[in-house]
Amino acid sequence: GSVNDLSIMDEDGIRRSWSGGSSSNEVSLHRQLSDRNDTMLKMQLLCSRLPHLVKDFDWEVKNEFAKSLDDHKENGNDWRLVASRLGFSNIIHRLEKVSKPTIELLRQCTTTTCKDLLEILVDINRSDVLDDVDKHYIESNTNSIRPPHLRSPTQESDYGESTSSGLSWSLQDSGCESSTSEVVAEESDEKGEDFHSVESQEFWKNIPGTKERKRWSNFCQAAKSTCPIEIQQGNVQKFLSKLLGLEYGNTDATDNIRLNQFLELVALFGPFKPGPEGCLQKMYDLMKDSISVRDDGKKESWFAGRMNETESDERLSDQIPGHFLLRISSSKAHDGVFVLAVKTRDRGVVQIQIKRDLQTSNLLLADREFKDLKSLVDALRRDVLLENCKQLLINPCPGLPLNAIFTGYVDAKPRQRGRGRGKPRK
Repeated sequence: GSVNDLSIMDEDGIRRSWSGGSSSNEVSLHRQLSDRNDTMLKMQLLCSRLPHLVKDFDWEVKNEFAKSLDDHKENGNDWRLVASRLGFSNIIHRLEKVSKPTIELLRQCTTTTCKDLLEILVDINRSDVLDDVDKHYIESNTNSIRPPHLRSPTQESDYGESTSSGLSWSLQDSGCESSTSEVVAEESDEKGEDFHSVESQEFWKNIPGTKERKRWSNFCQAAKSTCPIEIQQGNVQKFLSKLLGLEYGNTDATDNIRLNQFLELVALFGPFKPGPEGCLQKMYDLMKDSISVRDDGKKESWFAGRMNETESDERLSDQIPGHFLLRISSSKAHDGVFVLAVKTRDRGVVQIQIKRDLQTSNLLLADREFKDLKSLVDALRRDVLLENCKQLLINPCPGLPLNAIFTGYVDAKPRQRGRGRGKPRK
């Protein structure tokens, strides 16, 4: 039948109208309408697959947007037009100075919804970006059902954490830690799979207190009873209090440890039990093994503890390439995930997610398994293992929060062994 009073936006953004017409016009119109319907369907599917807010897109999704939008077009139909439509015209000149402007733009979108962004892309005739993202989703979804040791290495893909390029102005996205893990943990039952080991489950259950909270004093007493040797090594107890969100020496009898904090601890460092494979011994080993001697002879630890992406980016952005740090993921600690942040020559500060096989406790990166963070760092000092980070690790980022605890222990170690009364420390 004939087509009456139909209209569609053409590639130049001009709305064309038809009231009847030749059969060739009708065929062309139907084809355009069909393409338009396909695009709308794809947009709806992506909205159902992706997080509701743009700020919650993981790095790989943001990078798919960047692959198409970072490509500079003379007519301006790239990330700059998207920035303008999103209301960020005032920072376009700043974004032009970074290597990944689209990713940095998306980090600014603290309230923008996925639907808003996709509608803008369709409206400016950049549905090709939707195709790229849709293809990525299909491929990554296929990858996600493979065994963990066969999955592709990824950038840090925590919600709210993406790769950075060393921006010099303050971001609207504060990089605050996600509360998702905490909510899940507070609502969870004491199941073996949550604790990852019978030893951890029994340790927590036997401490006086409620299922969800234990007093710090009771927790410490239980730790000393369960791991009497490990808890006394170096500054382990100070390190433990830091990981559990307490200031060592400033705690009182009413300070509590929450269940979700303990679950994160054992996911990151292993079961709470004595011996070389226990949580406290692993922490002690990290304290020793993360100390590096910088080119200038100063001792620095590369382990940053709990730190979000924004802070790690700020700490590394002014350093020379090769500086790095290892931190606990600010939203996936519950899964034992760490993040390697590296200052590179060509891509600014890159954030790489390091997953853990919670069955074997091995760390997973670049289709390889590592027994601990030290062996992983040693490998990345020698060889380029990642396609998206060609930079070898050289020096630890200076002045990290745990440095005083870690290097203080190393400096104190000769005294503990005995160096003779009155002899100066070297």
